[in-house]
Order: sequence, then structure tokens, then C-alpha cells
Amino acid sequence: MKWLRSIAIAVAVAGVCSGQTQTSCFAFLLGGDVSVTCDGKRSQVTRRGDIEQFAVSSERSSLGLITSRITKRTASVADAIYTTVIIDLKSGNAKSVFGANTVISTCGSIFWASDERREHSGTRDLSTGDEVAVPPYNWFRCSSDRKIVVGIVKGDADDLYEGTPPQIRVTLAGARHGYTFNLSADGSKVAYASDSSPLCVFSSGSTQCASEDAIDAFGDVPSVNDAGDVLVATHTQQECFYKSPSNFSATRTRGAGRDACLGIGYWRPGLKSIEIVEPIGRNPQWINPATAALLRDWAVRTAGRAQE
Repeated sequence: MKWLRSIAIAVAVAGVCSGQTQTSCFAFLLGGDVSVTCDGKRSQVTRRGDIEQFAVSSERSSLGLITSRITKRTASVADAIYTTVIIDLKSGNAKSVFGANTVISTCGSIFWASDERREHSGTRDLSTGDEVAVPPYNWFRCSSDRKIVVGIVKGDADDLYEGTPPQIRVTLAGARHGYTFNLSADGSKVAYASDSSPLCVFSSGSTQCASEDAIDAFGDVPSVNDAGDVLVATHTQQECFYKSPSNFSATRTRGAGRDACLGIGYWRPGLKSIEIVEPIGRNPQWINPATAALLRDWAVRTAGRAQE
């Protein structure tokens, strides 16, 4: 099958880029649940069907899950309360916080991608409760050690800059991107994309982009690793049936909306087009093999408790 071939291509390329043979792992949302793929072998981590967003922090060994509950519904709008659960994968301890509807792994931990009003990036470390100050950036990402910062300066919504204070312009002219950008854990690679510019990676003062025919409405934040390999949620040629934006499949379902499938795409500088490595899924994130093992172990412990 084509997508299995693409996984093999992506794994092989990831090993070449890093200069060594290694296991390639990533997590993503599939059917409203978190799944992990390592070298083409997929494991389901959660079994809920209602997870809307998630993030994994290898540094904190933690998992963040977002679900929602409708509190009021009218003919035109529905009010919802969003709950973020932060889980320590080693101890199994969990805590809940209420607020924004998107999480992201950055700055060595898990943060809300935006504040509750969606006016700027979240500055609260959801694992520790600490506030992370990043002036003058309005939207930002930072390396695991928080020494390298990339973001959008307030009042300048078109360009990404790097440095504190901002010194290096990252984006190409006219590359509007919103908040769909990300930074690798070591701070050496920046990935960004939008519905008006192709997927690009910035590193060491230069930018490389996928071909113009790879432009898509990238709704999820891309994930880029230290080698410059990128994962994105991108539309495929297949039709899917959507129970919710995060729970969809190619199986016809009564009451589900019809739209193009979202799948997990892989790209790195030097590849012309984006390779589909998972035919259905969204919200992809690179993780290391140790974190993948923690997620699988936590899933087994959680399943065991559910049966007690």
C-alpha cells in the first residue's frame, strides 16, 4: 500500500538526516484518540473518542489532553467549557485546568497554544504552573532550554522573528502564517506553513520550502525535529466522514459530515512534495522512542485500572 511505502521512506530519511540509524516515532490524533507510530507500527494510547487536542512533553514526561462539554446550545451557536488534563506518564498522576482549547509542546513543557481569548500565546507552563515571559512577542515558541525564542511581535502579524530581542527575520516576504509555526527542541529549526505559502523550514539563516503545489490549509501546527524533518496534517485525495473535527474516518457514518480526509504528511528540505505517512489523522508531533514507550506503558496501566 502507498502509505506503508511512504512510512518506510520517511523513517529512512529521518535516519539519514540525523546522521545515524534511529527509531522514528510520532504521536497523532486518530478517531478522537491519541495514537503512537514507531517505524510503521501503530499503538493506540487513549480510548475515549472525544479528545480534541493533545500535546506530549518529552522533557516533562507528560501528556496534555483537551476535551470539551457543551454548556449551552442555540440554533446558531454552542457554548463549551474546555478541560485540559495534564498527566505525568511516570506516576500516572493527573490534574485538570480549565481554559483554552488548544495545547502545544514547546519550551520544554506543555502550554496552551493561545490564551482563553485567543489574543496571544499561552504563557502558563501547565505542568508546573509557572509563567514564562517572552516580551515583546505576541505569539511564540521556544527551545527546550528556553534560550531560543521565535515568534510574532505584537503589531507585526506577518513575519516571524528569532531572538530576544528580535533580531533575525525568519519568514520569507509575504508568507502569511498565523500561528502555524513551530520550533525544534534544540532551537535550530523553524517550520511554518499557511494556506497562502508552502511548508518551509528555516535553519542557519536560510529557508527551504516545499513546492507551490504543496500549499494546503494547514490547520494544525507543524512539528519539526532537530534534524529538520517536519510532520503536518494535510488534506488527502480520500473522502472522510466527520463526527467531529478530531474524530473522522473513511467509513460512512450516519449524521457525520463529509469532507476531504486529513492525513499525516512528512516533509524535509530537499523533498519536492509532502509524503503521506498516515492516511487519516491530525495534530502530529515528533516524540522520541523513550517517550513513545512511556505512552504505551501508561496506556496499559490505564487499561488495567479500568478493568479492576
